Amino acid sequence: MAALALLRERGPQGVTVEAVAQYSGSAKTTIYRRYKNRYELLRSSLAFVEDIPEPSPGLPVRERLVYLLTQFRHGLEEVVGLRALVALLHGDEDPEFTQVFRETILGPRLEVIFQTLRSGVESGELRADADYETVVSMLAGSFIARFAVRGAPPPADWADAVVDTIWPAIRAA
Repeated sequence: MAALALLRERGPQGVTVEAVAQYSGSAKTTIYRRYKNRYELLRSSLAFVEDIPEPSPGLPVRERLVYLLTQFRHGLEEVVGLRALVALLHGDEDPEFTQVFRETILGPRLEVIFQTLRSGVESGELRADADYETVVSMLAGSFIARFAVRGAPPPADWADAVVDTIWPAIRAA
């Protein structure tokens, strides 16, 4: 899809009806027939990647968390691109994109991680008294922080390393 390719290559500011028309070889009128504005174009493009590959519920919680974080990373690096993350951090520069990104990409993925932690509490694998909203922020935030500090994505073993770091604080005794 042209809009996603432009998002990865140029960031959200590069996703305009005109740019999508040029990139895809379509007429602007063709795009305007499907989308009445840039917001709808962005929403539709990001909805294309809304499906979240979920791990098997039979896996231990720790393995499901590593899987979900790996998918989170893949989505940011390969699907929407790191320019989308940078734009999200500067949300006031492109509020339409920020809203759509939070609603269609970030929020649902973090919710799946949160649900996985809740299921771990229900199964007795995780402590019931941990602050899991903070844990989710720490898990996802570690990727963002590593990228911000180093200017490059974290190492290949990032998902395992971050779960290993948090695991002693949340696992049931």
